[in-house]
Amino acid sequence: MTKTIHAVWKNGQIVPTQPVDWPEGTALAVAPIEESLVTDPEGDLLGDDPASIARWLAWFDSLEPLSFTPEEEAAWEAARRERRDWEKSRFDEIEEEGKGDVTDIDRLRGEGASRTRT
Repeated sequence: MTKTIHAVWKNGQIVPTQPVDWPEGTALAVAPIEESLVTDPEGDLLGDDPASIARWLAWFDSLEPLSFTPEEEAAWEAARRERRDWEKSRFDEIEEEGKGDVTDIDRLRGEGASRTRT
């Protein structure tokens, strides 16, 4: 059921900017987002409408390129290799169980459906 939505704080309440179909009593984690992303506090902050997409693209284009020192790049590459090798070692376990769904990697890792973008 993991679905991230965006909302605004208005009159002391969290007001979603898009429809939400969660069951009553669903637990939420709420944190403010970076102020520079909020260009229209009354509109959809990061929605899929053309204006929101244009705002996001303008923000994305304003980002400076990521620069690594040689040591940071080597550490990053080592972490990527380690993660790749770990995932490859789990593919055999998934195949043996007769399940080919990639989400089973999360189950084997013990993290449920949560994922971290890297």
